[in-house]
Amino acid sequence: MNIRISGACIVMSLPTQLDLSLVLTLDVSIGPPLALGMTSAGGRFNYAITGGQFYGAQLHGQVLPGGADFYLERGDGVGVLDARYSLLTDDGVLINIQNTGVLTLNEEGKALEKSGIWPIPESTYQCYCRPVFQVAIGKYQWLESSMFYGRVIYPSADMVKIGLYLAK
Repeated sequence: MNIRISGACIVMSLPTQLDLSLVLTLDVSIGPPLALGMTSAGGRFNYAITGGQFYGAQLHGQVLPGGADFYLERGDGVGVLDARYSLLTDDGVLINIQNTGVLTLNEEGKALEKSGIWPIPESTYQCYCRPVFQVAIGKYQWLESSMFYGRVIYPSADMVKIGLYLAK
């Protein structure tokens, strides 16, 4: 960030891009959707988290069964992710994660989904999330004080792959 003083005001220029590095990949298994139905906010579907794994340079382990993605499809067609679940590192540390985000489909993706096809090609959608971690004080406490962004892809109807990037 550059700062310069111009007259009586301070002019700051923000960076044009963020410096992100991939720190964690999650392979999350999900169950079939349980349709809550149409709500005042849109169509609500709950996807149970059934397990999985995660890996990165600093930590790896299991995605624990339990938790869910309480997915909302808004009236404008945008999907809103709200997933809450737990991770267990290979060294025995329990980590809670809440992942919120949005899923947008292009016209081809909307047509494929409407015809009952899922997953759809990665080129037909964008899905990004913002994870927040909760962990006991100790070795992985840095997860709570760092900012992460995630890219979500759907390789199959029962699998979600999430790349988590640390903002530096």
